[in-house]
Amino acid sequence: SMVGGETKPDDYVVIWDEIPIGRIFKSIAVGGRHGWTWSCFLPNVPQRSHFRGIAPTLASAKADFRSAWDELQSNVSYDQICEARRLGAAPSRPWQG
Repeated sequence: SMVGGETKPDDYVVIWDEIPIGRIFKSIAVGGRHGWTWSCFLPNVPQRSHFRGIAPTLASAKADFRSAWDELQSNVSYDQICEARRLGAAPSRPWQG
């Protein structure tokens, strides 16, 4: 991802069909251990608590994200996806660089 015009290592914006749907990034967990934080969302849909979490590895964060996205995607309407596309393209969004 880009923050302040700079690319951050181990920090990824997840894109689906040209819509930003989440983020996965390396973080420091309790006790100073490294982990991966992930969050799955659509800009106009309330985020449930199980649509975000912490995982010990990037692979497990990706798997957890995929499960959350599959559930979220199966419960949204075409109109909600269209609205998310419109909101995701707004230049004020932080992932727009």
